[in-house]
Formats: sequence, C-alpha cells, structure tokens
Amino acid sequence: MRCGDVAAPRVLFVSKPIVPPFHDGTKCLVRDVACQVTRVHPVVMSMAGAPALQGQVDVELASVYANAGNFKPRAGDNARAATWLALRSRADLWHFVFAPNARSSSMGRALSRLRGVPVVQTIASPPRSFDGIDRLLFGNVVVAQSEWTRAAALAAFRDAGKPAPRMEVIPPPVAPQALRGPAVQAELRKTLAIPESARIFVYPGDLEVSAGAKTVAAAARRLAQAIPGAITVFAYRAKTPRAHRIAATLEQELSGAPVRFSCELPDVLALICASEAVLFPVDDLWGKVDLPIVLLEAMDLGVPVVALDAGPLKDLRSVEKVSDQDPAGLVAAAQRLLSPSHRERVVAAQREEIAERHRAPVVAGAYEQLYLALC
Repeated sequence: MRCGDVAAPRVLFVSKPIVPPFHDGTKCLVRDVACQVTRVHPVVMSMAGAPALQGQVDVELASVYANAGNFKPRAGDNARAATWLALRSRADLWHFVFAPNARSSSMGRALSRLRGVPVVQTIASPPRSFDGIDRLLFGNVVVAQSEWTRAAALAAFRDAGKPAPRMEVIPPPVAPQALRGPAVQAELRKTLAIPESARIFVYPGDLEVSAGAKTVAAAARRLAQAIPGAITVFAYRAKTPRAHRIAATLEQELSGAPVRFSCELPDVLALICASEAVLFPVDDLWGKVDLPIVLLEAMDLGVPVVALDAGPLKDLRSVEKVSDQDPAGLVAAAQRLLSPSHRERVVAAQREEIAERHRAPVVAGAYEQLYLALC
C-alpha cells in the first residue's frame, strides 16, 4: 500500500457518473461522502460540463464518462472507467461503490493489484445470491450498508471455506430535505386527483422485484374501510419494461378501490410530505441500497415509515415494524400511527436515528477513518 506525498491523500470514488439527477442511492452516497470529508482530497468520476460539487474541501471532478448514463452502466461506460483507472488515476486510494458483479469486480481486483492501490469497496446493493462471494469482494476493507448484508456475506465466506476480508457496516447517508409546503402539496393532490380531505398512504417501491406492491395492494381496500378517506398511492419507477404491465394489472385488480398509480413523479417527496405514512413491507431489496434513501428522507421529514422487520430493513430501529406480509398487520400498523401520541413518538425517534446514524458528516467521518488507516 502507498500514500502520496501530499498532506491529504487523494481518494478516487469509482462509481457511476456523479451528475444530477441524484435519485440513485449509489450516486447520493458518493456525492454526500465526497462533499463532507475534510482530511482527504476527494476525486469523483464525472463527465465534461458536469456541475461542480460544493464540499468541505475542493471536490475534483474527473471527466471519465461521455454521458450521464442510467441506472445500469453500459459496457462502454465500464470500459472507460477501467481505462481511466489503468492509465490516468493518480489517487492514493480507490473507493469502489457499485453493486458487486463478476465483470466489474474482476476488473477492480486486477487493476488494484496492477497499480498497487489500496481499496475500500462498498456493497452498494446486495447481490441476488451470495454464492461465490469471494469473486465479488476484493477490497482491503469491504463496507456493507446493513448488518444483514455483512452477516450474509461472512456466512457465505464461511460456507465456502474461504477467508473473509475485513468487513465494516456504515449505513447510507441522507441529505437534509426541505419540507414541501401546503401549496406544493395541494398541487400534487391536484395532479393525482386526490381530494384535499383524503388521507394518503404511499408505497414508494418497485413493482417488479419484491412482494411489497402486492402486499400493499391486498391491504388497500381494507385500509380504506378501516380509515375513512384513505387513498393508497403506488409511486414507482420503471426500472424494467415489466413495471408498466404490472401497474396496469394491479390497477385492474383494484378497480373501484381508492388507489392511484404514478410513475416517475418529479417530486416524490411532495407526495410523502402530504401523506400519513410510508408503507414499505418489502422482502427483497435487490437492485437497491440496503436502506432505500426515500425511506430515510421520509424519516427526516417527519413522516412515519412502516417497514418489514426482516432483511436489511431490520437496521431501521425507530420505524413502525410489521413481522410479515399480512395485509391485516399492515393496516393495523397504519391505524396505530393515527394516534397523535404514538405518531409523535415514532416521528421523534425516526429523526433522532437519522441524526445519529445517517447524516452525511457522520457517514463521511466513518469512511474517512478507513481511508486514513489504509493510507
């Protein structure tokens, strides 16, 4: 391992292009950590013409990519990043932030050995299977974003009879969000044809991967019966072509029920600010950050979250939990949050958890300790 001659080691974040819009957990993590470190010189992979990042120290933008890309990097983007690491990087440490996959991990392992650069590797989202995990994790230190992911990875190493790397848990950061005022919320209700008096419950998850959407759909009619004026909104992103087909099927099955389906809302936090609670009984977070940023933002904004007490979501200590995907249990949890005293306790605990574990300076400080130790 080596360190440069400069007083502050140079840390290169190896990731997708760090450019707006910041609606991707991986990009948010890199932005927030790079902007909050104080004892290293951060370098982020970006593109020509990208807006500067305002950090505690100067954040250097490396023009690696030709465009902003999408959720899943193309082969050409990966090739550009590999070439830049092999020939142009002058960083003292590389921080890889991506969902582990065989191609990118093989590239990262080979280049770090070739260049003799120490590596911090963050598991941006857990792999579909932990089999063969030794081929996916190559960092001198590997960072999981939840205790569940760390435990699953270590168990896979034990089962394979392979030595595990040093593994730490550093939760994802969340930037402070501004409350959306009454006028913004009213416009949102108008857009979705939701009456002013209606009580909104939001499912801000995928439709394709987990059983979360089906659980919320099964609860929607019961929720409206138990809570007069309740409307359930499915605010989803179409990560695959299947999303729109699934939305159409669910909408047909729920014909006549007080539900709305909305894809790619320009400001999902306006919807969340207008809601009674976020419903997230999700059992499979593949392709997402362990603790989805939208949940952390809701917690920070003072909106109660109802989450499944399983998988990475177990790390959320202050939210309302449901033990399984029983629609009746989900409705009961939503009803509990209508009690003013209980709601106030949950909201206060959520905000305290965000302040203690998820604020960007806290998360950046934990990463910075790893950087300095490795250098």
